[in-house]
Amino acid sequence: MNATHPKFFMNIKEDMKNSLQFKLGVVTKIVFKKMNAQLVQEGIPVLAEQLPILMVVYFQEQPMTQQDIANLLQKDKAGIQRSVQTLYKDGFLKIESDIEDKRKNLVTLTASGKFVCERIQALVIAFDNQVMEHFSESEWKTFVGYLDKVAAVVEK
Repeated sequence: MNATHPKFFMNIKEDMKNSLQFKLGVVTKIVFKKMNAQLVQEGIPVLAEQLPILMVVYFQEQPMTQQDIANLLQKDKAGIQRSVQTLYKDGFLKIESDIEDKRKNLVTLTASGKFVCERIQALVIAFDNQVMEHFSESEWKTFVGYLDKVAAVVEK
């Protein structure tokens, strides 16, 4: 079968729809959409895409530079800076100049940022529980194990 044959393109189309990138992308989009709806319903003015930044700062428990956050989340610094600025304007983060290096900004949570992080944790746990009730414990452990394995293989 050559590249101009219609069946060739059908096979490629099916391969793409079943590719790891496509499947993970679809699941991520659905999960973020659902999480964003729950955040709105709870009156939390944060996007699911911003949650990793808040949670990294929350669990780190010490001031972090924007570069530290970018490195931990494996994201580009410019994207992190935009989200940090938004979260700062919304009153969830404090940004202060590093005393030792004025070129660096240190990021910490405000009191409302800590409060929101605690509420978000409860939402994330509830969301996971909603999904997990459709899996046996063994299936869930296997699924998470496969995700961890994919991450490890791709990071090599």
